[in-house]
Amino acid sequence: MLEFERPEELVGATLDRRWRLTNVLGQGGLSAVYEAQSVEGGASAAVKLLRAEFGDNPEVVTRFLNEVRASARVDHPGIARVFEAVRAADGTPYLVMELLRGEPLADRMNRGRVPVEQAAGIVQSILRALSAAHAAGVVHRDLKPGNVFLTGDTENGCELKLLDFGISLVLDAAGGMHRKTRTGMLLGTPGYMSPEQIKDIKHTDARADLWSCGILFYELLTGVPAFEAENEFARVTKVLTSSPVPIEQVAPQYAHWGPFFQRALARDPAQRFQSAYEMAQAVDSVAKSGQMPPAPSLPPSTAATGGPQPSSPPGQYIPGPSSAEGHAASHPPPSPALVPRRFGGDTAVSAGLPGGAASPLSPPPSVEVVTVPRRGLSVPLALALLIAGIALMLGFAAGLFVGKW
Repeated sequence: MLEFERPEELVGATLDRRWRLTNVLGQGGLSAVYEAQSVEGGASAAVKLLRAEFGDNPEVVTRFLNEVRASARVDHPGIARVFEAVRAADGTPYLVMELLRGEPLADRMNRGRVPVEQAAGIVQSILRALSAAHAAGVVHRDLKPGNVFLTGDTENGCELKLLDFGISLVLDAAGGMHRKTRTGMLLGTPGYMSPEQIKDIKHTDARADLWSCGILFYELLTGVPAFEAENEFARVTKVLTSSPVPIEQVAPQYAHWGPFFQRALARDPAQRFQSAYEMAQAVDSVAKSGQMPPAPSLPPSTAATGGPQPSSPPGQYIPGPSSAEGHAASHPPPSPALVPRRFGGDTAVSAGLPGGAASPLSPPPSVEVVTVPRRGLSVPLALALLIAGIALMLGFAAGLFVGKW
């Protein structure tokens, strides 16, 4: 297998006698993505290489190569296409994907708040893509700014593609795969994983993607991370025990969005939007009138899958971007002069999870994420240090006393 410490080391190399790697497009914990030119003179493509340290794990390789299956099941312009899943002659697994020109949403967010009209349009485009994926039984499970790619004019108006369905759980038609993840590892990105995804992947469905989409929208409007923390463990703890600061306190001009975020970011999935279609209707309504639409009554089976609703127009699940003349058609003030923030961290995934996941017609698979390791108790540690200090002082005093005698 091709081995590299830094992705730049492979620039100029020829992969599988087919692809000349010309430029690094991105990298993550499992893989690196390159712009590649066909040696036969065809069009350029994006090639994703699995890192060599994971190549000996058949479950990781299976999950990595299954991204092409997820792509094949969802034919939607808002989802990046994966053309091939290949193992090179030397055993290196790689994917040949659609080559995109633009920038990740994370880069745009790091330049400051996004105007509400553009933010609403981005979110509705994401929801259109998610609606198609959910209808096909595919749940992304790692929706974050780094996995949303903007094409076109990223400042004034753009299209987008959802990337990296590699950690999606796609149910195999023959019954799925049933595995446990490795102890102490999580499937997703801290800060964007829903509470139920952190606790137990078995009970995670399409509503986890909607929670992540709500986090993205909150950060687009406020310009700050929804869950600020010193480290990833603290961030996960915050997701499980608290809610983001109400948007009216962070960006008062968006106070009318408060009820939307209360529902979108509810820790209980039953209290959230139950489908991408329903969530997009709410975005459209608040953007145009400042009011949330009434919550529909959904059958439990429909709510659990997050699939398209019977009332939605055939072939057109999501309303289009909101009009710039609507209720919230105003640009937010510039972002506060703060230390630059980094949106969309690296993925923390379980290295032992292959493909296999929930479909609208079948129960969730038997896949478990082990509970996050508990942090060491700080009070007993402090008490132990205090006792040790007292003992040391007593020993020193005893030594002086004995020395006098």
